[in-house]
Amino acid sequence: MPIRLPIETERLLVRPFVPEADSKPMLAVYGDPEVMRYIPGGALSAEAVRATLEEHAQAHEERGFSSWALIELASGRLIGDVGFGIFTQTGDIELGYTLARDAWGRGYATEAASACLAGGLAHLGVPRIIAVVVLDNKTSQRVAARIGMERVETIEAHGRPHALFAADR
Repeated sequence: MPIRLPIETERLLVRPFVPEADSKPMLAVYGDPEVMRYIPGGALSAEAVRATLEEHAQAHEERGFSSWALIELASGRLIGDVGFGIFTQTGDIELGYTLARDAWGRGYATEAASACLAGGLAHLGVPRIIAVVVLDNKTSQRVAARIGMERVETIEAHGRPHALFAADR
C-alpha cells in the first residue's frame, strides 16, 4: 500500500517532486558540494538535478514511494528531500534525507525522517526499513539513532564503509 502524501509535521510538509518547478530550488541542494559530500557521485549539474527529480517522480508513480520534496511550512521554501529508495545490496527499503546547508541544525532532518519512517513502517508492508550512512557522517548517524533506528552492522557500499541502521515493523 503506498504512503499517503502529503505528510505534514509541525514545521514541514512532504510532497512528491514536481520536476519542472522544483529543479531550480533543488539545484541549491544537490549542486552544493558540501551538502553532497557523502552522496555517491557528489554535486549535480542542473541537468542531472532535473533528471534526478524526474526519476523520483516516476518512482513515486510506479511504486508509491520515492524521495520527496521537503518544504519548510513557515516560508513555503523547498529545503531538500526525504523519503525512500531501494538499497540494491540488500533489497531493503532505504530511508534517506538531504537538506540545504542553511536548513542544517534545526532538527528538520529528524522531524522529516521520523514522520517518513512511521509512514513507511505503517504502509509499506516490509519487515524493516534501513538507513545506510557513511561512517564519517556522524550527524546523519545521530538522526537515524534519534528516530529509533538501531545500528545493525558496518557494511561496504559505494567504495566506503557505512553504518547500516534498521527499524523493524
